[in-house]
Amino acid sequence: MLKAAGEDTASRRLFLFRAPVPLRYLACVVSRFIPGDARDISLQMGSAASGAPPAMLPLRIISSARQRGRARDLLDRAGDITSFYASVMREIPYPSLNVAVVESNVPGGHSPAYLVILNQPLPTTPFVWRDDPAAFDEYPDFFIAHEIAHQWWGQAVGWKNYHEQWLSEGLAQYFAVLYAEHQKGPQVFNSLLRQLTKWAEDTSDQGPVYLGYRLGYLKGAGRTFRALVYNKAAIVVHMLRRMLGDETFFNALRRFYTEHRFEKAGVDDFKHAFEAESGQTLGRFFERWIQGQDLPQLTSAYTVAPDGTSVTITLKQPGPQLFDFPITATLALADGTFEDHTVVVTDVETRATWPLKTRLKTVVLNRDRLTPMSGRH
Repeated sequence: MLKAAGEDTASRRLFLFRAPVPLRYLACVVSRFIPGDARDISLQMGSAASGAPPAMLPLRIISSARQRGRARDLLDRAGDITSFYASVMREIPYPSLNVAVVESNVPGGHSPAYLVILNQPLPTTPFVWRDDPAAFDEYPDFFIAHEIAHQWWGQAVGWKNYHEQWLSEGLAQYFAVLYAEHQKGPQVFNSLLRQLTKWAEDTSDQGPVYLGYRLGYLKGAGRTFRALVYNKAAIVVHMLRRMLGDETFFNALRRFYTEHRFEKAGVDDFKHAFEAESGQTLGRFFERWIQGQDLPQLTSAYTVAPDGTSVTITLKQPGPQLFDFPITATLALADGTFEDHTVVVTDVETRATWPLKTRLKTVVLNRDRLTPMSGRH
């Protein structure tokens, strides 16, 4: 730093930041921060069978004075979230992470490379966000999990234009749900997924995910944007996982990340990675769910074999458009038990047959509410 003639530099500081990997943009936050705790966290970058040694990531928490206690509590959670994401992706995009806890009237945050800015609502805030698509009151760690996920989705892999923002927000939203399952178990996981589905059903007629920030723009309805670009996109990603299976899904996700790390990507790039790993053609899936706004309609019927040893379900799409999607068919049995079976619907008519261990009472479709549907089925 050069000193100008007569200039007092006693209260000035020069900060130097070096980025050894590409950044989408450079961001900083300026405030009266109090340094918090810091530690190096161990990240398992390879698969369990690979024997790859863990990597170490410096993690630091800073906060405003009134948020110091909250910041101290966040260090363990931020470390656990980052470790979980690194184990899923087998890579960490940036060599360090800082979490800045700031005060705001609404929750949420921002996540440029190397930095997560986490908003803590003030007690005096005039706003209520319980019915907002991005708020999940029963799972308070959702916001920080979402923002940390942006280090991978939105930063390391950027989006080409506003049409593709769902790749950032939808994947960050879905990874926050994955972390909820890791932390809290399947009950919280399924509860969050059902909320995503409900928002998709309630708002899909407002426009396609692909419309991005223009959703709800004319009406000033930011909730529509979040319901579709965040929540519907996330449940669409989960449907893709159910259709392809876990191994193919996560391999494709890692492929997409590796192929477009430190680049901007779009729906065609995402589709290519999943088609390459699965060997399936997925153009109609993305055309209907991301670039379209309609939801599938479905009728169902079932027949039990004369000897009572099996049941066959027939699912029909009355149209006018054909969708590809997974749906759960639940067999309600006479002994009080239930069997869930996933059916992948890809045609006008889809049939599936399962053996029966005891007498069948009925078949319930979409009982888990994990597939957005139009009307009754």
